[in-house]
Amino acid sequence: MSLYVQESGTPDAPSIVFLHGIGASGWMWARQTAALADYHCLNVDLPGHGKSNQIEWISLADTADQIATLIETRATQGRAHLVGLSLGGQLALVLLERRAHLLDRVVISGVTAAPMPNRALLNPQLWLTTTLFKQDWFVNMQARSLRLSPDEQAAFSENLRAASMQAYRRIWEEVSEYAAPASLGSVQTSTLITAGGKESKIILEAVTAISKMMPNAQGWLAPGQGHGWNVQAPRLFNAMVRAWISDAPLPAEMQAARPGGR
Repeated sequence: MSLYVQESGTPDAPSIVFLHGIGASGWMWARQTAALADYHCLNVDLPGHGKSNQIEWISLADTADQIATLIETRATQGRAHLVGLSLGGQLALVLLERRAHLLDRVVISGVTAAPMPNRALLNPQLWLTTTLFKQDWFVNMQARSLRLSPDEQAAFSENLRAASMQAYRRIWEEVSEYAAPASLGSVQTSTLITAGGKESKIILEAVTAISKMMPNAQGWLAPGQGHGWNVQAPRLFNAMVRAWISDAPLPAEMQAARPGGR
């Protein structure tokens, strides 16, 4: 069974592959694919999510290999730009490590570069979260807190309820242990490592850490923004993506990351 992909934009134009966060699906990129319709957009539902929720999540590496196959078979000339946020950003890092030759320019937001602290608390947190995900009041509250449009709230709620809880647990267990490998230091792909300025300390630190590891990477922040800023500040996010993949200056609102992640 193949991953579900929503294809849009301009056939034969350079391709952009979009990779969503945990518990979401391709709906979260609707504002990006609309704004970047002059590109060939491939908006993927990852294993255990959305219309790929019947596909088993195995690992970051396995999913990255599935994305690589998608690029080889469906992207223009077998190459693509890549945009990933949160889980999608972690997958982008794994793709850079394993299959960088398929990638043109990469935008990554909201990732970690070192194992998360307090991992002993992960199992009770996962139990609580997966229990709440099945409660309508909790799902609706989360949708409202993201300031989504009514259509986006409906898509968010539908996809969160449909998400595989087994996949959710496996993903969190793996991502919580993730450490950016030294091999990224040999990857030449032009990569933008970014985050909202209101992100957690470990994510802000990763912006600086990963951009220092990679020879052609830069670290930038979006001041005042949170984790899902592609939805909450789409104009800025879209302008950033377009600038990076076209090798143009980043929007003036962006701020270069400093040592220590700020």
